[in-house]
Amino acid sequence: MYEQRGPRGELMQQQLGKYRFDQFLGGGMSHVYKATDTLINRTVVVKILTDAGMLDDDTKKRFLREAQTVGAISHENIVRVYDFGDHEGRPFMVMEYLKGNDLRASIQQGQVPGAVEKMRVLVQLARALKHVHELGIIHRDLKPDNVFVSHAGQVKLMDFGIAKTQDLSITRTGHTMGTPYYMAPEQVNAKDVSNRSDIYAFGIVMFELFTGIKPFRAANIQELFFKILNEPLDLAPLTEAQTPAPVTDLIKRCTDKDQAKRPESFEVILRELETLLKGLENGNEEKITESSRPRVEIPKGVVYGGIGALALIIVLLVVNLLPRPGNPSPAKKANVGVAEVELPPRIQTQTGEMVLVREGDFLFGESNEKRSQKAFYIDAYEVTNAVYKKFALDRGWPLPQGFPDDEASRPLPVVNVTFMDAREFASWAGKRIPYAVEWEKAARGMQGRTYPWGYEHLPELAVVEDNPKLKGNKGPKPVGSWPSSDSIYKAQDLAGNVFEWIDERVKASPPALRYFASVMNPPPGENDLWVQIRGGSFARPLVPNVSTQFASAPASYKNSDIGFRCVVDAGIRPK
Repeated sequence: MYEQRGPRGELMQQQLGKYRFDQFLGGGMSHVYKATDTLINRTVVVKILTDAGMLDDDTKKRFLREAQTVGAISHENIVRVYDFGDHEGRPFMVMEYLKGNDLRASIQQGQVPGAVEKMRVLVQLARALKHVHELGIIHRDLKPDNVFVSHAGQVKLMDFGIAKTQDLSITRTGHTMGTPYYMAPEQVNAKDVSNRSDIYAFGIVMFELFTGIKPFRAANIQELFFKILNEPLDLAPLTEAQTPAPVTDLIKRCTDKDQAKRPESFEVILRELETLLKGLENGNEEKITESSRPRVEIPKGVVYGGIGALALIIVLLVVNLLPRPGNPSPAKKANVGVAEVELPPRIQTQTGEMVLVREGDFLFGESNEKRSQKAFYIDAYEVTNAVYKKFALDRGWPLPQGFPDDEASRPLPVVNVTFMDAREFASWAGKRIPYAVEWEKAARGMQGRTYPWGYEHLPELAVVEDNPKLKGNKGPKPVGSWPSSDSIYKAQDLAGNVFEWIDERVKASPPALRYFASVMNPPPGENDLWVQIRGGSFARPLVPNVSTQFASAPASYKNSDIGFRCVVDAGIRPK
């Protein structure tokens, strides 16, 4: 075996027997390489223990056990092991080379967008787990990182027990192997670990797949374990994400703290998932999703049979629909009480698609103040050059300075518009500019996300200056082209592309007055109208806490990275 050391001291083998190492892919206690089987010219992946792994007897034993276990499994949804052995005293295994991403990256990058796609992932994963359980194998470390999704949508279960330093794995006495966020209560207590521990982890993976977030947040491992052992799973994020009711129910049962109350096997789970997937593929997605919304309950005292009961129900409905002094009219009431039942999740308007932000409490501002907000619709994308030009021609409104009037620029967000320009457009479209609470709820959801996609600082998910995938980028991207930036409500680019005007009056600070006096002529005064700007920009790095941060600017200001989007109250139909 020929070898060399990389710039960080990592072992960089060049050849191991018939396997030529082509690329170092990473790793922890083991290192992973893309390699070529030189005898049959097949691309493979080789895992080999590091020096640190060799010194840890437990790690070495788990490595060999995994190679032997997976090497004996043949299933289309489980990564294949072609070869394993001991080369000059260093254990290694050779596996199939897969093209795609692990499920965590797929979730973060929006590569599993709809309910159908999510269900297809879960069905394949359940098939894999059903197979290994039938072989008497418990995975014990099921998590999105150990589930691979190929570019073609094929799912592969990976990593049967191997420990890596970058994982939050527990290896001390008194604890079963696992990753804390996905550990069942019995794993935390290090007792009675069974196939239903994998079922619990499967439920947590389902939760994260549909919501984009983990169900428990904690400052340290002790707090996390306390929550796993004592706190019920909060199902509100699933409702917010419009998760089909049968899926929510399955997640609830899979994650029951009493393992005896969980589904008894993956055969049961798979049967449920396949039935639901079939319904979705047959075009019943809206109907199934609708079943996850709260239902209006008829009081128990109402008798259902007979003409008299029917008449009573009609009378009650009429009485409740009549306006009362001091009460909102039925039309206004519909915005609140009926929103959860009747409002569609998306509406199409002449100026673009809008997505529903549901009524309910949410966390607002850096202090996470609890607020209540009525249902409303927000533009899924920032207003484009194409739509803004249509408005300008129809209303006789001047186009922004330097407006790009070429075909390639039509889907780009309009910029160099003042707050007054944005408000005039919104009036023309039958909409309005969002208030701060509306914009923030659309970005954060009900659970107070730090970023639209969750809680992790990931510049690669937004159109921002420090996105490593956009090096050298000097302008915004076409709206709708960066789905990884989706919020829970499917509104894009709330953390990047261009800043957005917000209809929120603010008082100009002395630093703001000084700055804008240096860039505007005439300089704005403190008695002028000042409003908020929120979000992120292609020209600046991703801001921490981007969903709560804002800047103050004069309403007459305009810049090459400031645009806007609109909202409309639920129940009001825009143009």
